[in-house]
Amino acid sequence: MQRRSFLAATAAVSVARPAFGQGTSGAARLLKFIPQSDLAVLDPIVTTAYVTRHHAYMVFDTLYGFDQDYQAQPQMVDGHTLADGARTVTMKLREGL
Repeated sequence: MQRRSFLAATAAVSVARPAFGQGTSGAARLLKFIPQSDLAVLDPIVTTAYVTRHHAYMVFDTLYGFDQDYQAQPQMVDGHTLADGARTVTMKLREGL
Protein backbone atom coordinates (compact mmCIF):
# COMPACT_ATOMS: atom_id res chain seq x y z
CA MET A 1 0.00 0.00 0.00
CA GLN A 2 1.32 3.37 -0.94
CA ARG A 3 1.49 6.26 1.48
CA ARG A 4 -1.03 8.40 -0.43
CA SER A 5 -3.66 5.68 -0.60
CA PHE A 6 -3.17 4.95 3.11
CA LEU A 7 -3.65 8.64 4.02
CA ALA A 8 -6.72 8.89 1.77
CA ALA A 9 -8.28 5.82 3.39
CA THR A 10 -7.56 7.15 6.87
CA ALA A 11 -9.12 10.51 6.03
CA ALA A 12 -12.21 8.84 4.58
CA VAL A 13 -12.73 6.75 7.70
CA SER A 14 -12.29 9.73 10.04
CA VAL A 15 -14.81 11.81 8.05
CA ALA A 16 -17.38 9.03 7.88
CA ARG A 17 -17.17 8.27 11.59
CA PRO A 18 -18.70 10.86 13.97
CA ALA A 19 -16.52 12.40 16.65
CA PHE A 20 -16.56 10.98 20.17
CA GLY A 21 -19.62 12.10 22.07
CA GLN A 22 -21.53 13.34 19.05
CA GLY A 23 -24.66 11.58 17.97
CA THR A 24 -25.45 10.27 21.42
CA SER A 25 -28.95 10.50 22.74
CA GLY A 26 -29.99 12.98 25.40
CA ALA A 27 -30.15 10.21 28.00
CA ALA A 28 -28.41 10.73 31.33
CA ARG A 29 -24.75 9.81 31.40
CA LEU A 30 -22.68 8.70 34.36
CA LEU A 31 -19.54 10.50 35.50
CA LYS A 32 -17.23 8.42 37.67
CA PHE A 33 -14.56 9.90 39.93
CA ILE A 34 -11.66 7.56 40.56
CA PRO A 35 -9.12 8.91 43.08
CA GLN A 36 -5.43 8.16 42.83
CA SER A 37 -5.42 6.30 46.16
CA ASP A 38 -7.76 4.89 48.79
CA LEU A 39 -9.43 7.27 51.20
CA ALA A 40 -7.86 6.58 54.60
CA VAL A 41 -8.77 9.73 56.56
CA LEU A 42 -12.06 11.65 56.25
CA ASP A 43 -10.98 14.82 58.06
CA PRO A 44 -9.24 17.31 55.73
CA ILE A 45 -7.87 19.23 58.74
CA VAL A 46 -5.83 16.26 60.00
CA THR A 47 -4.11 15.39 56.72
CA THR A 48 -2.90 17.14 53.58
CA ALA A 49 -3.66 14.24 51.24
CA TYR A 50 -5.34 15.36 48.04
CA VAL A 51 -7.73 12.41 48.06
CA THR A 52 -9.07 13.57 51.45
CA ARG A 53 -9.39 17.17 50.26
CA HIS A 54 -11.28 16.14 47.11
CA HIS A 55 -13.62 13.95 49.16
CA ALA A 56 -14.31 16.79 51.58
CA TYR A 57 -15.16 19.21 48.74
CA MET A 58 -17.57 16.68 47.23
CA VAL A 59 -19.26 15.73 50.52
CA PHE A 60 -19.12 18.70 52.87
CA ASP A 61 -20.50 22.15 52.13
CA THR A 62 -18.44 25.23 52.95
CA LEU A 63 -19.50 28.56 54.41
CA TYR A 64 -18.11 30.54 51.48
CA GLY A 65 -16.83 29.56 48.07
CA PHE A 66 -15.03 31.43 45.31
CA ASP A 67 -16.49 32.43 41.95
CA GLN A 68 -14.59 32.66 38.64
CA ASP A 69 -13.14 36.04 39.70
CA TYR A 70 -11.96 34.63 43.08
CA GLN A 71 -14.51 36.71 44.97
CA ALA A 72 -16.00 35.08 48.08
CA GLN A 73 -19.62 34.02 47.53
CA PRO A 74 -21.88 32.60 50.27
CA GLN A 75 -22.72 28.91 50.07
CA MET A 76 -23.98 27.78 53.48
CA VAL A 77 -24.54 31.26 54.89
CA ASP A 78 -27.46 33.52 54.14
CA GLY A 79 -25.44 36.55 55.22
CA HIS A 80 -23.20 37.92 57.92
CA THR A 81 -22.96 40.99 60.16
CA LEU A 82 -19.92 42.62 61.69
CA ALA A 83 -19.94 44.03 65.22
CA ASP A 84 -17.52 45.41 67.81
CA GLY A 85 -15.35 47.18 65.25
CA ALA A 86 -15.35 44.19 62.89
CA ARG A 87 -13.94 41.95 65.63
CA THR A 88 -17.12 39.86 65.91
CA VAL A 89 -18.70 38.22 62.89
CA THR A 90 -22.18 36.70 63.14
CA MET A 91 -23.16 34.38 60.29
CA LYS A 92 -26.71 33.27 59.58
CA LEU A 93 -27.06 29.89 57.90
CA ARG A 94 -29.39 29.35 54.96
CA GLU A 95 -32.85 27.97 55.61
CA GLY A 96 -32.83 24.21 56.08
CA LEU A 97 -29.22 23.84 57.21
